[in-house]
Amino acid sequence: MKILYVSLFLPQEKSYHAGGRYVFEIIRGLSQRHEIHLVTRLEENELPLLGSLRPFCKAIYPFAYSTHGRRNLFSLAALALNYLGFSRYADRRASSEHFDLIHVEWVDAAVMMKKRSTPMALTAHDVITKPAERRMTSGQGLRKLLNTIIFFFVRTLELRIMKRFDAVFTLSEYDRKYLLAMGTGVKATVMPYPAGLDITERTFERQKNTILFLASYKYLRRNAEAALYFYHEVFPLVRQVIPDARFIAAGYGPPADLSALQEMDTAVSVPGFVDDLDECYKRVSVFAAPILVGGGIIVKVLDSMAAGTPVVTTTYGNEGIGAVPERDILIADDPESFADAVVRVLSDSELADRLSRNGREFVRKNFTLEAAMKNLDATYKQIVKRESK
Repeated sequence: MKILYVSLFLPQEKSYHAGGRYVFEIIRGLSQRHEIHLVTRLEENELPLLGSLRPFCKAIYPFAYSTHGRRNLFSLAALALNYLGFSRYADRRASSEHFDLIHVEWVDAAVMMKKRSTPMALTAHDVITKPAERRMTSGQGLRKLLNTIIFFFVRTLELRIMKRFDAVFTLSEYDRKYLLAMGTGVKATVMPYPAGLDITERTFERQKNTILFLASYKYLRRNAEAALYFYHEVFPLVRQVIPDARFIAAGYGPPADLSALQEMDTAVSVPGFVDDLDECYKRVSVFAAPILVGGGIIVKVLDSMAAGTPVVTTTYGNEGIGAVPERDILIADDPESFADAVVRVLSDSELADRLSRNGREFVRKNFTLEAAMKNLDATYKQIVKRESK
């Protein structure tokens, strides 16, 4: 088939965005059986990276943009307009020639995409209504009113987007049920996320009492808020019991308030983008993911488990994964219990070893690239056959 593939983030084997890594593997797999025409959004300095995609794509249509150094209201507005511009650009590409199928990655990329006679599939990496609903229920006063207005706007927008597609993939069963409860009326299918793509058989000596949080910060303020929450609310409680504990907040594009922590506290490191994720996960004692809002599946949690690193996260952090608490993962939803769980892992080698083994096995059984590709091909055949009747 001739497929137009639309990706909001640049697919790359070494990507700052977990979804970009995932899309790269999907495109590489699809290219063995289909003709791929890629429309992707990317930063101007990423244009040379398109070369790694050319072996898998018949044509590439980049939508390049310049980055803004500082985060403020202007940069957020510019980002929103950039998303809309990219979506409109992708829609024009879809009209430019005949395709057998159109596949869009991320709900945000589909805002301006029109419904067509061509079969259309969407991967909802995040159900964008879900975090909007949680912000609405947690706010107070004027903030609650504003969040309520935002919730109804986002919900209406997402419902309209979903109804344009013949098939929708979610990355977890939780998100699939959430979409169905919204009344989208679409056929939603779970796409098993291929976790641990950067994890190898290499082994590394773990650094004692070292805690890692890793995320892409540049366009997701909630990731920075999670790291800051851990440092201010949880880390002090951990250090009361383990004074030499260290905290690493790694990942692409840390904001100034997060980077400043390492200037004030020698127990904190904010290294920025990590090239070798395999080593990064395996060098630390525990991965702490205090997810406060939640969206889609938390890839960093899955990758940590795949690397055999014990994970402490919140209910939101595990909701799209479904790992068994106390067997595969530890769950805690307030600062005191979160700190206690981290201390347990750092202090109890038997617990740490059990979580390491069970977490790795859980990911191996439930999140593979092979399962994702099989599901994708089956759905493609189904919607193309349906539309051809």
